[in-house]
Amino acid sequence: MSHWELTYNQYPTKLAPTTEDAHNIPVIFPNWFITDKGDRVRFAQFGNEAVWNIDPDGPWVYLQTNLAVPHEVLEAALPYSNQLVDLDIYSRLATYNGKIIAWHRPTQTWKYRNYRTVHFNQTPTEGTNSALNSEEEASETSSNEGSEKSDPDVDTAQVEDLLKQAETTVTSAIQKLSS
Repeated sequence: MSHWELTYNQYPTKLAPTTEDAHNIPVIFPNWFITDKGDRVRFAQFGNEAVWNIDPDGPWVYLQTNLAVPHEVLEAALPYSNQLVDLDIYSRLATYNGKIIAWHRPTQTWKYRNYRTVHFNQTPTEGTNSALNSEEEASETSSNEGSEKSDPDVDTAQVEDLLKQAETTVTSAIQKLSS
């Protein structure tokens, strides 16, 4: 059983989150809950670890070691964070190639405001932001781009691979910080 699961089971009373609580939970935490130990304490899952926070402006802290989780480690847990500008892990917003994008939690992908998936290995307009005006352009683009044409199954597989890589990176960072 992971440290997160042990922590989750340790606190049977979980408070209903307020809107403020939800705004103070980084989007990279897949599971979290609120409990009251004199103060509202937010617990969250970070990899297989449990982290906690009391003060919305304060750091997240590893429960096992009581060491603060560096903000850079939290940011690095999101795919492509190194290519983003103005990344805010609380609002889930960032800028990529001058366009605002948002982390879409259900699909674990970055999306433009028009809900098209961001493809970081292409320019933002290739297959994401611009609609082709005719079948002729679609044919020409298809023959020129070859394997770059978007396939939902391939995209899903790539996202899953990226998430596994991110989890490995986060786990490694946690182990380094813990030792």
